[in-house]
Amino acid sequence: MRFHWSGFDSLERLSAEETAELAARVADLTRAGLPLSDGLRALSGELAGRRLRRVLVALADQLDAGVDLAVAVDSQSGRLPTCLRGLILAGLRSGRLAETLEEYVDLQRTQSDLRRRLWLSLSYPLLLLVFLTFLALVAKLYVVDHFVVMYKEYGINLPAMTKIYISNSWSGLYGLLVLLCMCAGVPALLGVAPAVRWVWPVLNHVPMVGPLLRWTHLSQFARLMAVLLDQGVPLPDALRLVAAGLRDCDLAYACRRVADDVDNGRVLYDSMASRGQFPPSMIPMIEWGQRNAALGDAFRAAVEMFEGRVRSQGSVLDAIVLPMVFLIIGAYIAGFVMSLLLPLFGVFTFLSC
Repeated sequence: MRFHWSGFDSLERLSAEETAELAARVADLTRAGLPLSDGLRALSGELAGRRLRRVLVALADQLDAGVDLAVAVDSQSGRLPTCLRGLILAGLRSGRLAETLEEYVDLQRTQSDLRRRLWLSLSYPLLLLVFLTFLALVAKLYVVDHFVVMYKEYGINLPAMTKIYISNSWSGLYGLLVLLCMCAGVPALLGVAPAVRWVWPVLNHVPMVGPLLRWTHLSQFARLMAVLLDQGVPLPDALRLVAAGLRDCDLAYACRRVADDVDNGRVLYDSMASRGQFPPSMIPMIEWGQRNAALGDAFRAAVEMFEGRVRSQGSVLDAIVLPMVFLIIGAYIAGFVMSLLLPLFGVFTFLSC
């Protein structure tokens, strides 16, 4: 009996970057009117990623065997995301495969750029907080206690500021550790978030970072909905396909519940309004789109709104987080120097007498 662990399947699944690369190559070949099988096989020899090469070769083999592209793509269900497979099928049905895949590639690259920007915005302040925590620990263990002993030996009357600093030095260090754990907790939660639904509502309420994540995922949701609806995909199917392509498990859950409601005859905007995952500002757009048979346009308008919020929130993050961390470091160092060195004036006075 051959052993199989389901965790191995995730190792074969293409990453977001690899998926975008595959979609871009198929779009280029389709637009150029070149044979897909020959083009995919040629591309497999140029790419560095082993998983992506295997998918390209498998698709080329099936196309050479006379299998339809839709069937060939569906056979790679363990490696390709459900949303991409649905987009390819929709593009084939509408005859606009290249345009559909180009929109998907643009979306994936935008999402990758936003994630990269978020990591860059958080990594440097996080490193500075680690440095400050290490500095505070070294100061407490090797500096503060020695100063306290010296002041006692000389019988120096400590100023109130020094007494407060000494009595709260451990508390300050614990506070820095808590702040560091909170900052490090965001990347940690992002690491486990795809599998845990309750994590996303928590992340969405993290100051400054949470709104950026929320608007980013809502923008992804709205753009995928617009693309699928433009290709004539039925509304419930579009919602389920989008849910399969979202990283935000809580938003994906809401999409599936809305799809069930629509299947049962409920109006889309009414179902969305009853779920807290969708912002109230989005509902009038969807209502207008549904009443005027222009849902795709309504979702595209929502994309513009959410992307504007993402840019605005990203600017706020860049403008506040790093200066705030520098302010914390400066305040700590200034407090440390002033609190411990101020009584030295008393020591100098004592020695001069």
